[in-house]
Amino acid sequence: MTKIRDVKVEDAERLLEIYSFYVINTAITFETEVPSLDEFVGRIKRITARYPYLVVEDDGIIYGYAYAGVFKDRAAYDKSCELTVYIDKDVKKKGYGRLLYDALEVRLSEMGIENLYACIGDPVEEDKYLDKNSENFHAHLGFRKIGTFYKCGYKFDTWYNMIWMEKLVGTHSLKKERIDLWKDNEYTYPLAFGFKPNMVSYLHNDGQKHPCMVVIPGGGYCVVSPTEGEIVAKEFYKMGYNAFVVTYTTNILFKEPLMDQPMKDVSRAIRLIRMDSEKYGIFEDKITICGFSAGAHLSGSVCVHFDDVSDENETLNKISNRPDSAILCYPVITAGEFAHRDSFNALIGEDAEPDKLEYFSLEKNVTKNTPPTFLWHTATDDLVPVQNSYLYDEALTKAGVNHTLHVFSFGHHGLGLADEDWANHRFGEPYTYEQTFNTVQAVKDNLVEVSDEKREELIRDFSEAKYWPDVTYPEVALWPEMADAWIKTTY
Repeated sequence: MTKIRDVKVEDAERLLEIYSFYVINTAITFETEVPSLDEFVGRIKRITARYPYLVVEDDGIIYGYAYAGVFKDRAAYDKSCELTVYIDKDVKKKGYGRLLYDALEVRLSEMGIENLYACIGDPVEEDKYLDKNSENFHAHLGFRKIGTFYKCGYKFDTWYNMIWMEKLVGTHSLKKERIDLWKDNEYTYPLAFGFKPNMVSYLHNDGQKHPCMVVIPGGGYCVVSPTEGEIVAKEFYKMGYNAFVVTYTTNILFKEPLMDQPMKDVSRAIRLIRMDSEKYGIFEDKITICGFSAGAHLSGSVCVHFDDVSDENETLNKISNRPDSAILCYPVITAGEFAHRDSFNALIGEDAEPDKLEYFSLEKNVTKNTPPTFLWHTATDDLVPVQNSYLYDEALTKAGVNHTLHVFSFGHHGLGLADEDWANHRFGEPYTYEQTFNTVQAVKDNLVEVSDEKREELIRDFSEAKYWPDVTYPEVALWPEMADAWIKTTY
């Protein structure tokens, strides 16, 4: 069984055994002599006095270790640190390095560390002592190369370069603000119970312009799920985007079909962002909408029906609500054979007319003006069949729309980021549940009539944000990097 744990002093002999190979046989470490056991113990004690130092073991045997260290010994650098990792030479492709780094990131984030650095030996030309594996490993984990020191290390009668790689894991000067989308006299959904659709910003306060990511969580048009809100916005923030999470109108009571109200909410959000692009520090022609499940259906609805959604505010109505690109994650697409029926029941009602079903079957409404789209799904989705993405992919292909589809081999519905933070419920604030919480309170106060069964369900399941244990899905967790690369290529 694989286990990540804190180092112990008695681990030093085994760790030194792992490290010694790299000193004697490689130029990975620029150290030329193997330290004594006493010296190595001293290093462990000095590091653990301030930073985490972790080992990975399998069935009780240590196969690698990683630790954080001082980046520069000045107070101004206290939110930065340097990472180091070594894995037993005989272990390959077990994922131990990633496990160690993921665990380190969590610990360092809890300490308030914002920047991670790696100092890596780099061959002028690859040889038997040094290759590009470490650089590639760090790049795969989200580090980027930021500088090179040329021919600064000399070992095995050879000059080697040294590179610095960086990963920003903190939010630095993040500017977070709630923006209501509607004024009191503009918003009339009858079961809002005091809720107003809104968006929350995650902005770089650096005076620069950034591409924009508008995050639309899912929830079957019944709720707006916190599991796909702040955590996603912060992920794209770290990748250089200014992001917004939209909390739109939902219908958990199945009493008042939503119709086009969610599209109006999201269209208003896009128009406000475009109108105030200078204020928000975004490129007004680089707005990506990123939706999940029913939120992906909502995102796709705006992508295919943007011309249908006018705004009663004359100034805003002159501004385009068309996203420049879209990311649709395990999307609800069709109202046909492979429909997620509850989503459509909440949106347009159980007895919706055929023309409504046709209108909200997105695969039937794609045109050449539909924005470029990044689709992803899992082949084993147990709630929204992968055929939804296949149908949209086919429609985009026929219309000649730039798009890509990634179907991951395994995973249930609703995987979000599928990473360590997601699996451990580090979703951020559950503010997207505002209308849900208000509705539950209205039920408790007998302000709305519901069956005893529905009342019990709402109070039991939605009085607070509840999450269930899960694990990481390393294959699926790659999607934000893939989407970012696709967006950059598309723009």
